[in-house]
Amino acid sequence: MSSPRNRLRRGLGIWLPALAAAVTAASGQSGLPSVLPGGEGEAAFQGSYMGGAAQPLLNITGATFRFQDLVPGLGFLSGNFEGYGGQGRFEAGENFLELRGAPWMGQYWTVTGGDFRAPAALVAFPFNNIFVPQIEGRGFQAQASHGDNEYTFFVGEQTLTAGLRVAYRFVAPQTVMGLSAVRTVAPHLRLGARAMQFSASPQALLDDPSLFPAARTQPLVRTLALQALYTPVKRLKIYAEGSRPAAAGPMLTSTLAGFAWEDAAVSFKTDYTRQGVLYYPLAGYFVGDRQGPFAEARWRPLKRLEFYGSASQYRNNLAHDASLPFLTSLGTSTGASASLPGSLAGSVTLSTVRFSQQGDGLDAVTSNNRQIDAILSRAVRRHTLHVEWREIELGATTSPQAQHSWEAGDGFQTKRFSLGGALRYQQLSGSIQKDSVFFRGLAQANLGRFSAYGNMEVGSDLQNQTLFSTSAYRTSVVGVAARIARAWNFQTELFRNSLNLTLNPESVFLLQNGPALAGLSPAGVSLSATRQWSLYFRLSKQLRWGAGLPSENGDHLTARAAALVGTLEGAVLLKSLGATRGAPGVAVSLDGWRTAVSDADGRYAFDGVPEGEHEVALSLAELPADFDPGEAQKARVAVQARHTARADFEVLPLPQSGAR
Repeated sequence: MSSPRNRLRRGLGIWLPALAAAVTAASGQSGLPSVLPGGEGEAAFQGSYMGGAAQPLLNITGATFRFQDLVPGLGFLSGNFEGYGGQGRFEAGENFLELRGAPWMGQYWTVTGGDFRAPAALVAFPFNNIFVPQIEGRGFQAQASHGDNEYTFFVGEQTLTAGLRVAYRFVAPQTVMGLSAVRTVAPHLRLGARAMQFSASPQALLDDPSLFPAARTQPLVRTLALQALYTPVKRLKIYAEGSRPAAAGPMLTSTLAGFAWEDAAVSFKTDYTRQGVLYYPLAGYFVGDRQGPFAEARWRPLKRLEFYGSASQYRNNLAHDASLPFLTSLGTSTGASASLPGSLAGSVTLSTVRFSQQGDGLDAVTSNNRQIDAILSRAVRRHTLHVEWREIELGATTSPQAQHSWEAGDGFQTKRFSLGGALRYQQLSGSIQKDSVFFRGLAQANLGRFSAYGNMEVGSDLQNQTLFSTSAYRTSVVGVAARIARAWNFQTELFRNSLNLTLNPESVFLLQNGPALAGLSPAGVSLSATRQWSLYFRLSKQLRWGAGLPSENGDHLTARAAALVGTLEGAVLLKSLGATRGAPGVAVSLDGWRTAVSDADGRYAFDGVPEGEHEVALSLAELPADFDPGEAQKARVAVQARHTARADFEVLPLPQSGAR
């Protein structure tokens, strides 16, 4: 136990720097920014009205309030409160109260009550072919950290996100509890361990087949997971993970191991995964029950030339349950991109997917599928012209089909206006003969306090109804936003959305539960993206009290008050079907307050980020008009003192964009 004298010393060590900074700022001298109490917030009233040909008019309206407040010497207090009503029901959004960076008992604490998020990765995860969703719950979470040690405990009911522009959370019939510890045991080795418990009633497993996989029959599952990341040199990352469930019946130990090498000329990643059905049994997701290798490589022999390729092979039903289907897939992708003379840029990609399904009382189904895609683009002053040719062969044994498409488009941009569009002609041949025309367009105007935008798709998008889908759903939208008075903002949108494909365990198995679903629960996507139109509005008021939290200094104030600071960095990648390179000039926001813009290589960084959970996202309002956001538009990242956390994003060029 610490003595009163030691506690006094620790208290003076926290308060005296804050007091000195306040006196310095008050006297007008240069030095640390003021740490006087103060904060900022936002109050809003928002809602949406939804309708469709096969459903009655629905509405959901309510109020939101969020704030961040600096308490010198204690930490950073923040909260978010959302409540909505509609059809005689109350829907809760994200509601929490959180204190970050509170010093106590030699640790710095982050305590969250209400809705919380817990990341799946305890250490940095270097691969993008395996998707594991973060835990969303409603209850309590506490995190204690000091130096290289970090301990986290959480308990609560699991929640899933539904809704489109007005998002709310519904409670899944499962309770989650976890305890984790993370430590850097050597200069280049970081270890993490976590014990978790997932609890659902036997009746819930039967009543909610869309939330629980058919292979799960255990109401209580406990898991113990170990993760390790070794970086002997900056370019090399070696990752290993092991997980063991404890429940009634035969259990399968899950493992994942691989390495990644990245430099300017060559990058290579490979891993092998073996995940049982109880690897990560979150309700509403299809995670685990997968085994197989993956590898990808990129080679840039010249600055203007790049070659790339990837391959994966997976199978499921590792428990060999005869009542469940056996699925296998073999996927490959290879291509090249180049900057050509005459301001031309081109890329060509060949992708294949071999898929088979058997068992479960059904006849065996096998399909060999191939896609060839070629794109040629050229910038002409303020225009970006492109042409694209795509051929898709769907070799199902029952009904083989072929798709051929040709597309041409243009994007035009000035300082205040942007306009773009693409027209695609598609032919479908096989058991069904079909010709279609598909159009997508984008328009945006920024006129000081007023902006208007539109993103529209008309026609049938045949590509995203195949195994090569890049988006599970799409949205056409027209909206306006205006600053109607000082600190008052108004926004309204009219949009229509629909599902591109049927979501089921088979499609999620092929899509690897990742980019096409934007990291959402398949159950949440099904609820959110049925075919319908919606009208959305939002009226908000920015608030400020005390010394406030200037957006450019707010996080630095917290760091000065509690001396808990880390770095958050990442890259914004411009991705076509195969080619990927850094996207310059893309704004990224941190906690909705700070903004960083990607450099010529697509890299961005935030310094002086307080320790704890943060939300980093693409700043969609500032996204250049010739880009479309990728599937993952925001992420929750855990920042540690004196450590660097990472979050990467993707944007799509207009020729490849699919309106959401």
